[in-house]
Amino acid sequence: MKENLATSDQLTTLLMENYDLVRKSKTGFAAKRIQLLIACLFTGKNETINLEDFSELNQQFKKALGSFTALTTNTRVSIAGLLLADAYEEEDLVSSVIQNYQMLIGAGFKRTEYTYFAAYLLLKYPPEERQQLASRAREIYQLIRKDHPFLTGTEDVTSAVLLAGLPSEEKPEAIAARNEYYFQQFADIGLKKENSLQFLAATATCLYPNREKNFIQQYRRVYRSLKEKKIRVKPLHYVTLGILTFLTQGEPATEELEALIQQIRVQKGLRFEGAAFQTALALSLYTEQRVGEMSQAQIESLMISVHVLIAIEQAAAVSAAAAASAAAASSSSS
Repeated sequence: MKENLATSDQLTTLLMENYDLVRKSKTGFAAKRIQLLIACLFTGKNETINLEDFSELNQQFKKALGSFTALTTNTRVSIAGLLLADAYEEEDLVSSVIQNYQMLIGAGFKRTEYTYFAAYLLLKYPPEERQQLASRAREIYQLIRKDHPFLTGTEDVTSAVLLAGLPSEEKPEAIAARNEYYFQQFADIGLKKENSLQFLAATATCLYPNREKNFIQQYRRVYRSLKEKKIRVKPLHYVTLGILTFLTQGEPATEELEALIQQIRVQKGLRFEGAAFQTALALSLYTEQRVGEMSQAQIESLMISVHVLIAIEQAAAVSAAAAASAAAASSSSS
């Protein structure tokens, strides 16, 4: 890394400081991994979370929606963290997210926590364009579902909204076709055909206006370099690796990344979180650091927010795992 970027020691120290702050906030029964992901959002930007503002946003959601809502605790605090990290200038952000959610429901999407993540993504666009984007997202979602009827589920609303934000002259059919191209190309290099792969395909479709075969080769180079360093790549890492590949043009895994992974694995409070999640945190932090090396023009050309993609993909995965664990516990006790 460049000299002006944080070292692995500095990053892990700030991560744990932010985690302690999030843990002390009024986040109810949010999973520890969700709290860590929120801490990661700010650590990747070399910032300390403003505990008062974070708690206020979280409470605003609770007050506006009450107890009977599809917005779970894990998703609510994740979106509050994203809103704060992105520093949107729009007034009454909580109301805007809820309005966007209702637009997506009106367009035909289901009432799930994933639809709230998609509602958050719509904040990137002017209010007057959001209704049309919601309808366009639904059309794209249906086309993707036609290609993968058993794989495409409620969580893919986020991918659909990402894709809907592509230039309006691109027809939904062309977008879906390019998305399918990337899905199959990534599957051909050994990635598992599951939802994380669909999200990676959508990310690639947003990053490249054409079928960029060289990107697949670059991704495979990064993927293999991690395996050579005995770092196992899981579906949870697919999207982050895609963004890292884009940022570095396929640069093999560096010693800095390896050191950061090892530093997180031995960090007190993270030792029992599992290798896959530890690696995910390290990849997220490292990728955010590499964004800091880009020029302003390059950052603007990225089109999509790096940490938003990472947080949505991982928070959704953590929420799904928490739900499965709760279901298993309920089943065993009955």
